Amino acid sequence: MSRRSPSRPPHSALKPRPIRRASSARRARRIAAAAILASLVALPAAANELPLRRVVLSSIGLAQFTHAGSATAGATIDLPVRLDQVDDLLKSLTVFDREGGIGAVSLPGKAPLQELFRDLPFGPEALGSPSALLNALVGSEIEINGPVSAKGRVFRVEPFETRLPNDGGTLTRHRLSLMSESGLVQAVLEEVTTLQFTDPQARAQIERALQGLSENRAKERRRLSLDILGEGTRDIALSYVVAAPVWKTSYRLVLPKDGGRAKLQGWAVVENLTGGDWKDVELTLVSGNPVALRQALYTAFFSNRIEVPVTAGQSILPKQDDSDSLASARAADARVKAAAPMLGMVAPRQQAEAQRYRSGRAFEAQAPAAAPPPPPVPDTLGSAAIAAEAEEAPTQLLYRFPSRISLATGHTMMVPFLDREVAASRTWLYQPDTHARRPLAAVRLRNDGDATLPAGIVTTFETAGEAATNFVGDAQLPLLPKGTFKFVTLALDTKTDIRREDQGVQRTTLGKSVNGELTITTRSRRTINYEVTPPTEEDREVIVEEPRATGWTPSADQQEIEETPTRYRFKIDAPKGKTAKSKLVVERTDRRVVMLTSLAPEQILTTIQGLENETPALKTAAARLGETIGEINRARAQRSQLEAERKKIAEDQERIRRNLGSVGANSDLGRRYLESLKQQEERLAVIARSEQLLEAEIAARRTVAEEIAKGLSL
Repeated sequence: MSRRSPSRPPHSALKPRPIRRASSARRARRIAAAAILASLVALPAAANELPLRRVVLSSIGLAQFTHAGSATAGATIDLPVRLDQVDDLLKSLTVFDREGGIGAVSLPGKAPLQELFRDLPFGPEALGSPSALLNALVGSEIEINGPVSAKGRVFRVEPFETRLPNDGGTLTRHRLSLMSESGLVQAVLEEVTTLQFTDPQARAQIERALQGLSENRAKERRRLSLDILGEGTRDIALSYVVAAPVWKTSYRLVLPKDGGRAKLQGWAVVENLTGGDWKDVELTLVSGNPVALRQALYTAFFSNRIEVPVTAGQSILPKQDDSDSLASARAADARVKAAAPMLGMVAPRQQAEAQRYRSGRAFEAQAPAAAPPPPPVPDTLGSAAIAAEAEEAPTQLLYRFPSRISLATGHTMMVPFLDREVAASRTWLYQPDTHARRPLAAVRLRNDGDATLPAGIVTTFETAGEAATNFVGDAQLPLLPKGTFKFVTLALDTKTDIRREDQGVQRTTLGKSVNGELTITTRSRRTINYEVTPPTEEDREVIVEEPRATGWTPSADQQEIEETPTRYRFKIDAPKGKTAKSKLVVERTDRRVVMLTSLAPEQILTTIQGLENETPALKTAAARLGETIGEINRARAQRSQLEAERKKIAEDQERIRRNLGSVGANSDLGRRYLESLKQQEERLAVIARSEQLLEAEIAARRTVAEEIAKGLSL
């Protein structure tokens, strides 16, 4: 006799029980589960998943994940991925297989459940209860057992209210109606012990819906499946690039008390938001700016087609275009042969697993002793147990950690990637656009190491007396290539006073004229004076930074001026208790060429009068131009008077012609009007001749002005 689990008796052992008030809801859920589970088929065994072996985090918000392990031909490799990363995965997924037996890569659609229920006769709400499922599949053949045993087609499930004994209220139950061979059979659904769908089509539809719900249980995740072809078992790797949180850089800088080399420790802050744990993975940090593109590869796109009317006509069979079919076939064969070696590119590099991370305890104070006096506080950074190995690539900087790390999903980790000494010197940086009267306490850091330092925030301490360290300030360290230096500003220096006086811009305009072509050179000079008053007990070396304007350069008499892309820098040494003075002089030269002969006489005079290299010839030319302009202005004034007179005559003639039309030409008044018109016409003729003479005179004077401009020599 076979043994059965006592917790799950066979269906034949289940007997109807009286309805109980407290268990009716549970019984309904159990009946629903029985109905659904009875329609299930065995799901296929879960596919294999390759473990995550390597994580490469980029400073631009990308991450490269590499899964590696052994796979057997005929198996399927599953790769779970977040929904918002599917586009990137479809764009970048690369398979490394020495045998080259990679099959199709597939995954559910972007809305798999929506597409699944599109082809089913019921929606996902039908799986919420047995009554909803049965009503959605009206007409399907089922078989029930319990107080009523029957086999037939589902007619309907209807709710009804029943009163509980002892005035215990009412209970909603469901009446199942079946159309059997003997007629309509009814049963209380909550009293049914077993319910099976004997209709193969309905059973298949339910199985399909349940399997789809099981595969897509996580709505924000998808599972990609990769078929392994070829023969035998071998090592393969999957690599892809998706969006990820930017890894952040955080430095610790400890300055020595008496100058010299400072201790610099770099930490990388990384987050795991992939939805899966990282367990014993190789971690690499990349700092660079590669081109990163994105495309909606997981979204279905349909091309718009032109709709044409339906026409009926004679059926024809177009001829097949086989003009280059042989050449196309040969080209396709060549592409297949060329692609074959690509499928087995390189097997993933198998690195020996190094020692696990030891915790580097930087800035951790020792526990106090049981009895006074307490031990001294350490003033030295704890050395990072395993700093990353830096590598300079052509376009980026890589930090590889020698030991593997583990990081749970949703967690943040801080790992050391740098631990060494750097050349550091204290100074004071004066930026007038930051503070008008005070400099900033700063440190000049030189990267004398073998690799570039990525940009990041710096927390700075300084060594004080009696083995103590004090917080100085936070700063921002820009990207620091090897062999270069940067200033790191820490705090405002309230002990030093700086007075800055901008004397403005002085301009000198000179001209050189040859044959009417005047070259105007404008030299601008700007002077800024500084007075630096340091503390009475300390010297100050102040680095002044002034914004650099386009076209301006330090004057020739300025010494030791450093020019950056945006600023000028120079040093002012201020001994303690004394006020040091200095100045910055910058210059610029602008040139423009003017054709004097193309200008009006007034413009010519204005242009040459603004020049500062005045000569006797320039004075003579200006005087002659002034006389010529005066003659031109007098001629213009006379012409204006004539124009006004002509306008007045025209208005008077219009009045006379209207009056002449009223009185007639043969009347005495009409004859006087005609005589006036005759005299006015004679005057208009004189005005026209006078205007012609004035125009000629103005043109002649302009020619004289052009000749003066051509003859000007500077």
